Amino acid sequence: MRGVSVRLMRIESTANDRVKAVRRLHRGRERQRTGKTLVEGPALIEAALAGGIVPEDVFAVEPGPLVERCEAAGSRVFEVSAGVLKVLATTVEPQDPVAVIPVPPDRDLEVRQTLVAVEVGDPGNLGTLIRTAAALGWQAARIGGADPWSPKVLRASAGAQLTAPAIASTGLEELVEMGFAPIATIASGGGAPEAIAAREPIALLVGSEAHGLPRDMVERCRAAVTIPMTEGFESLNAAVAGAIAMYALGSESRKGKIPRQ
Repeated sequence: MRGVSVRLMRIESTANDRVKAVRRLHRGRERQRTGKTLVEGPALIEAALAGGIVPEDVFAVEPGPLVERCEAAGSRVFEVSAGVLKVLATTVEPQDPVAVIPVPPDRDLEVRQTLVAVEVGDPGNLGTLIRTAAALGWQAARIGGADPWSPKVLRASAGAQLTAPAIASTGLEELVEMGFAPIATIASGGGAPEAIAAREPIALLVGSEAHGLPRDMVERCRAAVTIPMTEGFESLNAAVAGAIAMYALGSESRKGKIPRQ
């Protein structure tokens, strides 16, 4: 144990009932039912602790100081074999340790710059949007799409929703009523992001990878933006488009009014 003082319970069988219960959290329905999800590796567990989220259970092959911190905070700690860790994790090459955490409740949106992922179904894109929004000082919200608390989204976001305000579920009408100026990102026909300005806080809507934003939603937005591209390119990855638009809009958001379409 190399000097680590945690008191461990040993699990060596993948047939263990606790292991089976954790495995079920790989499914979205079980995460929704239990209000729990999985984080894998030191970086995400550190992010959870930094956000005030104490893991309920921690499974470690080689316990160390991080595991000791979790136990001190109230986590149950289990020493497991490499084979058990592989079954618990959702990656091909799992990082040690793996932990079960409670999913934080949705927090109320503040009326400030907000990225809104609309039916973004790819976990990598959703996680990247959440991470970029947090890095640029925007908050994140979603309308449908992938589960923001799935292990894949948490990895892609580098745990940003664990330390930043949690991604909230919302609707376009709710955003307008709160005082947001909704801006649509579209593949063509919109204005350049740096030319758009608003006195009201922006709700930047980014659509799904395959279909973009619904037409009726675009029509209800205050304005639309398109990322200028060289000839021959029709569109960008949803996460890339959202990142560029947030960066361009961030420095211009408090100047003037947004032109209506």
